[in-house]
Amino acid sequence: MRITVSAGARVFRAYLPRVPILRSSTLVLVALVGWRSARAQAPLAAQLQHAVRLMDAGDWQKAEQTLQVVLRAHPNDADALNLLGVATVKQGRVDEAEAIFRKATKSNPSLPAAWLNLAQLYEQRDDKEHGLQTLQEGLSHAPHDPRLLSETATLLADRGQFAEAVRRLQAVPSAARFSDYWELLGRVYLSNSDFAKAEEALLRALHGKPESVTMLRQLTGIALKRGDTARAWQYVARALRLAPNSPELLYEYAQVSLQNKLSSEAVLAMRKALLMEPDRPDFLFFLGDALLDTSDFHEALPYFRRYVELRPDDPRGHLSLGWALFLEKSFPEARQHLEETLRLDAKQADAWYHLGMIAYETNDSEKALEFLTHALEVDPGHARAHWGLGMVYSREGRYEKSRDEFEAAAHLDPDEPKVHYQLSQVYARLGESERARSELRLYQEAQKKSDERIKLSQRLPSGVRGGQPRP
Repeated sequence: MRITVSAGARVFRAYLPRVPILRSSTLVLVALVGWRSARAQAPLAAQLQHAVRLMDAGDWQKAEQTLQVVLRAHPNDADALNLLGVATVKQGRVDEAEAIFRKATKSNPSLPAAWLNLAQLYEQRDDKEHGLQTLQEGLSHAPHDPRLLSETATLLADRGQFAEAVRRLQAVPSAARFSDYWELLGRVYLSNSDFAKAEEALLRALHGKPESVTMLRQLTGIALKRGDTARAWQYVARALRLAPNSPELLYEYAQVSLQNKLSSEAVLAMRKALLMEPDRPDFLFFLGDALLDTSDFHEALPYFRRYVELRPDDPRGHLSLGWALFLEKSFPEARQHLEETLRLDAKQADAWYHLGMIAYETNDSEKALEFLTHALEVDPGHARAHWGLGMVYSREGRYEKSRDEFEAAAHLDPDEPKVHYQLSQVYARLGESERARSELRLYQEAQKKSDERIKLSQRLPSGVRGGQPRP
């Protein structure tokens, strides 16, 4: 059972399956300061304070005894009834506690704590509908109470009623907004895929908690959803400065770095993550994949080998290992892993393509045509398979067919330099000089862009010059 010692002491837990929604983790003990101004009530307040101290110490039986004494003198005191309900719950008498909380709400309908505790009893029984009804009834008596509003918003968000949840949160008076208000609002917006408002709310929350790694990770995800990879990198880099030895954060940093074409940064981060978790399959696979984007692609082999040892039935592992071996010109072993890929999943077009290129490199044009054609049957938009067919036809002197395949590849992947180069050669052989010159210019432009991307992947991003947050 959840216990909140005061209105200001809030502990939260995850709730929504897609995005965690902050929840009050405890029952509510009413704040005792300033309860009663009349001097005649001073002895009662002192007794209640004593009961709360016993509860803070975990002495629930003595707290209950003290409250029973109070209630013999003041049988309808809502504050005492609410505290007694909490003490009763902590001793496992939930049904009895429900009756006590109900009596407290009838004695003083404007006491938010009693409504909150009664609602949480229903939630504990997985009766969220009854819990929501109880909170809404409480709001009819205390419409501006921030705890009632936030708990109601959370249950509404659980039900997917995000607009209504936001309306409840916006009704919390500005002066009464608790410390996690903006984070809760941001998470509700995020659950509703309203990324702009979610980011705005979480940035306000981050202003009050500048070292919150959790919020920075959420902001990273929002930026990625909005297609702003540079902004996502800034958020995750800031989070990494705060938690430089978190394997999960290093992994996230590496993924965002790779999306920003910072391959070297991704590799460095994953090397550090693997020092902490050396046999984690997703880390091994990602590092191997990142290395394939660098001049150190030959270093990917041991990571893919280990991944295949750990996940022998994953076709992706055999496919990536096969490709890395192809780059090393270890064709027999590469073929073995590519064939295993297809045994596990015959729809892997890349495996058919790589087998086709192995056949091409080993001068088996018949097999090359068979495998590359099969790759296009699986994936008609496979640009590299068209390019491979063009290479086979060109070597055989079938330039018209070669031209058709290279043109298809250029249409699908216009940024690939080698496609434009091969087209320029084929056009020249076919006597189409002007088109050959045009493709040669396109090749030079595409190659320049490719070289710039390689330089970009190896550079230090501006945010990490000076050693931070470089892992």
